[in-house]
Amino acid sequence: MALSELYTKYNRVWILDEKHVWKSAEITKDFLSGDNALELLLEDGTVHFYPVDPSKPKLPPLRNPDILVGENDLTALSYLHEPAVLHNLKVRFVESRIIYTYCGVDTRSPLFFNYSVLINY
Repeated sequence: MALSELYTKYNRVWILDEKHVWKSAEITKDFLSGDNALELLLEDGTVHFYPVDPSKPKLPPLRNPDILVGENDLTALSYLHEPAVLHNLKVRFVESRIIYTYCGVDTRSPLFFNYSVLINY
């Protein structure tokens, strides 16, 4: 299975945002090889067309399923990339007030990270 086959209707992705760093969006139309844009619906209801170069597509990172949001162990996430880690830490630390998280056999505390990044995220 090619990676681009995962970019189907109803899957969710992370796109860069100047204010919030990463913003969640839902794919509204299957992405096909050769397409020059990925059609997205932002959480505020805005339609967004994410530009893609058909010759070398660079698609946005996929979002983890809801069941994994706030997961205790970061290695259990389906997609382990910057927006997934930041979102998971935000849910655990800011929303749930759980200050420790695991990354394999190590225990991590978001207190070692820049606290303002989590709050403004």
